[in-house]
Order: sequence, then structure tokens, then C-alpha cells
Amino acid sequence: MNRLFLMFCICSVIGLSGCGPATVNKAVKQDQTALDSKQIFDLVAGNSLILSAYDFSGTVYFDKSGLLAAVDNQNQRDVGKWDINDQDQFCMRFRVWYYGDPRCYRVFNNEQAERLTFFTTNGAAYYTAMHVSGDPASLAENLGLEAPVKSVRKQYADGQPDRASAADRSDTGQNRDMMVSSSSAHDEAQTVKRLAGNCPGCKMAGIDLREASLIKANLEGADLSGADLRYANLRRANLKDADLSGAQLTHANLPGADLSGADLTDCDLTGANLLLANLTGAVTTDAKFTDANLERTIGLQTQP
Repeated sequence: MNRLFLMFCICSVIGLSGCGPATVNKAVKQDQTALDSKQIFDLVAGNSLILSAYDFSGTVYFDKSGLLAAVDNQNQRDVGKWDINDQDQFCMRFRVWYYGDPRCYRVFNNEQAERLTFFTTNGAAYYTAMHVSGDPASLAENLGLEAPVKSVRKQYADGQPDRASAADRSDTGQNRDMMVSSSSAHDEAQTVKRLAGNCPGCKMAGIDLREASLIKANLEGADLSGADLRYANLRRANLKDADLSGAQLTHANLPGADLSGADLTDCDLTGANLLLANLTGAVTTDAKFTDANLERTIGLQTQP
């Protein structure tokens, strides 16, 4: 199997860097066949693919239940889910790899080369793949190891009063004025959240960024002390050397975030997702990590 895998990787690299197709348009010109959803399902369900890309080489088994299990060439393992959408795209989401991001591809069959090519949604070649019947790597035994996520929304909602009471809905002039004021405040808050996406070194102590979408935001060296970042999406954000002392980051989404050198003194990270986050050199004195996802964090040293 190792020899076969090595030969496949060599051929894949040659194919992608040489005369092999690099885009969907080239694949079409070379009479490669785009697989539809039924063909993709028949090909992968209950079978394995040996995948090769510039950042990944390994074997993935696709169970008919929609679960997948994988092992890379360094014997690291992961699990996840797979699906096929109504645009004939094959989608995968690993639990840890690629920060848990879902990724979808068009799949082309190169019958002459006896391999598949996975193209991203922008038409660029990403994976080359070789089909393997069944589960020869015995990856299925890893399926189901991830505990199912349970929703607590309904539990909390049932305990909340009905905010849409008759008194709240009364259409008085005072209420209308309040609605205008609230709308203006909402617009201002949205503007602040947009600006925060690229604001290295900014002074934003105490700022309200609750539920803000700050994916890949550049906040290096920013002063966010005392900021409210509850439920904010900071996936792969640059928070290097940022001051987050006293900040509220409960249930914030921080997979792959760079928090190296950040000041997290008294920061509340209860329930936060810190998967693969870099906390090298971060000050964590009195920081709260209760129920946080600390899987594969880098350099975390909790301090009293």
C-alpha cells in the first residue's frame, strides 16, 4: 500500500504541475468527464479515496451514513462528514483539519490517467484522487468517535419570557422614536463591526463586538481590553500581541486564531472554540477556559 501511495503521489504532482489540467476549462477541453451527483455517490459511498494535494496526502473512507474517517501520510487521523449538493458538488468537512471548514468540489474523471481531479468552486484544481474499493485501511472503526453536538437553544428559549407582548407591540409615538433611535444605533454598530475587520493597533477598549463576523480579521496589537466579543466569529483572526485583558469571549469562535503574545488576563473564554489556535507567549493570568475547546492549541500555558 505504501509503495502504491508513493507512486500515486509522484504521478499526481507531475500531473498537476505539468501537462495535467489545472482548471475546469482545461479538463473540459481534454474531454474529461464531470461526474453528476449520482455518479459521485456510487463512486465514493462505502469506498475510499487516496487524495493528494499540495497541503495534504492521505486516505479517506466515506461511509454511506455521511460520516468520513481519514488518515494522512504522517499517520494523523481525523473524522468528519461528507455530502453531495444539488449542484453536483462533493463536499467534505473534517472535524480538525482545515479548521473544520466545509469545502465543496466539482469532480472530474480522467479515465485515461485512471484518476479523479477535484476542482474548487473557483475552478482551480485542488486534489487528485485514486479510487479504492471498500475500506482497506480499516478507517471505519474511527467513525462515531466524535460526540454528537446537542442543542441547548430550546432549553434556554423555554425559560425566557415572551418579548413580543402586547405592551411591546403598542405603536405609540414614543415607541416609534425609540425604533428610529434603535435603528441608528444598529447601523452604527454594524459600521464599527465592519471597521474592526482590519484594524491593527486600534484603540477599541470596551467596544461592543458581540456576534461580529471577524473571520481573518487583522487586529494585531489592538487594544480590546474589556471588549464584548461574546459569540464573535474570529476564525483565523490575527490577534497577535492584542490586549484582551478583561474581555468577554464566551462562546467566541477562534479556530486557527493567532493569539501569540496576547494579554488574556481576566479574559473570559468560557465555551470558546480555540481549536488549533496559537497562544504561544500569551498571558493567561486568571483567564477562564471553562468548557472551552482547547484541542490542538499551540503554546497554551494556563497561569493562576
